[in-house]
Amino acid sequence: MKIDPGSRAAAPVARTEKPATAPAPVATPGWQASTVARPKPATAAPVSDDVARAALTAHATAAVSRALTEPRAPHGLVEQFGQALGLGLGVVVTEALAAVPDWNTPVVDATGQQVSAVPGAERQGDHPLLKRHQEVVGPQIAALVAKLPPGMVHDLLDGLARGATAAPGTSYRLEAAAADLFE
Repeated sequence: MKIDPGSRAAAPVARTEKPATAPAPVATPGWQASTVARPKPATAAPVSDDVARAALTAHATAAVSRALTEPRAPHGLVEQFGQALGLGLGVVVTEALAAVPDWNTPVVDATGQQVSAVPGAERQGDHPLLKRHQEVVGPQIAALVAKLPPGMVHDLLDGLARGATAAPGTSYRLEAAAADLFE
């Protein structure tokens, strides 16, 4: 059976009219709370594709030229990632060195007394500072990074060096806290 589209009765269309005045804005709790009506953005005349393409090309060219001419573009997130990675790996390595007897000897001064602090860590209670709690690898990485040219790789490895430098002291504090907790 074939249905003729013209045979259907047209459904009545409800007319919607705009109110004479806009309703007052409702204040809602939270970050969007406002009692001031926000203005609607002005509509600009339509822009041709060629004009839009030219404007986009000009902005992109300017951005690339700034990135290439700056002596060092900031790479904060890359550096933070490197630091977190260095800290995590450094703590793992420091804890793994607990299995090597030579790295578990206390750090002593010239008189043979245990030291009260090493770079990155101060002695806590009666927990000795061990050889593995000293900064070793981080400063070595930092010395190599100082020779690299500025850039993203430099920033990543600089963060890694700072994280690896902080790791032994962090590991010592974690060990001391855990030993105090279980005693």
